[in-house]
Amino acid sequence: MKTQLEIYIEEIAKRLERLYELAVSSLLDAMTAFKHLNDEEASMVKRKCEDIDELAEKVEQNVIETIARRQPVAKDLRTLATYLQVSHHLYRVGRYAYKIAHIVDLCNGLEHFKELESLPYLAQLAKKTLEISMKAILTGDLSQLNQLEKLEADSDRETSEMFNEIVDYLRKRTDISQMALFYIIVGRYFERAADHAFAIAERAVYMATGKRVKLGLAFKGRSSYAPH
Repeated sequence: MKTQLEIYIEEIAKRLERLYELAVSSLLDAMTAFKHLNDEEASMVKRKCEDIDELAEKVEQNVIETIARRQPVAKDLRTLATYLQVSHHLYRVGRYAYKIAHIVDLCNGLEHFKELESLPYLAQLAKKTLEISMKAILTGDLSQLNQLEKLEADSDRETSEMFNEIVDYLRKRTDISQMALFYIIVGRYFERAADHAFAIAERAVYMATGKRVKLGLAFKGRSSYAPH
């Protein structure tokens, strides 16, 4: 029979999973809105981000109340502390989606000057990193965390190539500077979303093992996490 504390933790985990689903879908929807420069799609993203804000606040309240009333120790306390931090990271991902949607509003009268390839790819990389890190949080399965290192390298490489491509366009045209800036900003938001996935993954390791690690350094030969 489950204890009351276990029931509370499971309920918070369900809300956290829903928060993750909303954050990822809002990020991808924001990419679609930017691709189409569609104000209605951007407005839908902003409304979804309001739900993210409310749910993140609810998770925070649930965690604080559970700690105060049930006084968990050891692994349960690590789990609740992790849920609190992960909620904040997912909230930040939602804010990036909101900011991309706002950029769509700022693009009034502008149009794309190139086929969008890098930005949708960066959005998918952010989605994949969040998927891996949240699986570790929700199931305790750390076996896929080593994949994050390659995904980060892919993201860095794609961002660099996109930047170089935009620079080449700017050398040839002088009428695209504002849209080019938006491309760089939107790409940066996707890159930052992936960075939050790394922070979530680090918390997953801590929650499962009690050990603190630093991820994202394996390609430099300095990662402190060795998957089993």
